[in-house]
Amino acid sequence: MFRRIGSPFRKLGPLLSRIGPVFWKIGSLFTKIGSLFRRAGFLFSRFVRRLWLLPPFRGINRAIQRTRKEPKRLRYRFLPYVTSVLRVLGWAVLIVGVLASIVLGLEIINGGLMVWETEVRGVGIGVSAIMLGIVGSFLAWLFLLVARELVCLFIHVKENTRDTAESITE
Repeated sequence: MFRRIGSPFRKLGPLLSRIGPVFWKIGSLFTKIGSLFRRAGFLFSRFVRRLWLLPPFRGINRAIQRTRKEPKRLRYRFLPYVTSVLRVLGWAVLIVGVLASIVLGLEIINGGLMVWETEVRGVGIGVSAIMLGIVGSFLAWLFLLVARELVCLFIHVKENTRDTAESITE
């Protein structure tokens, strides 16, 4: 009456025995690449140290001093943090929104979804839910990045206005 079902992992044994050496080779390749990068970093740091010990030249020193500006104090020090938060929030909204819309659309396609007392089911409704979710996530991402750029624009306008006022008064 009951039929014994074989283990589904029985067929994986030969496959795993073939894949193991491949992962071993990939690991050794990553080790070689890492040592190559370490060596390149060491040579680059030696090169920079040698450049640092060169005697200074008058023309280069004057050019460097002319291009060097004093760091200006921002009156609103939290605005750069706001821009960073808006960027991270925008990307999080995009990623979570796309993934959630795909999951919701596949759930509607496969099993249906109860909304109040109405069952929503079908391929067309599921695909449209996926597309609308992706478009909505994209628009939310776009608005958050635009808000971030507007805050950056206001910061730069304020800095340029201050620079112009300082140069006029000098």
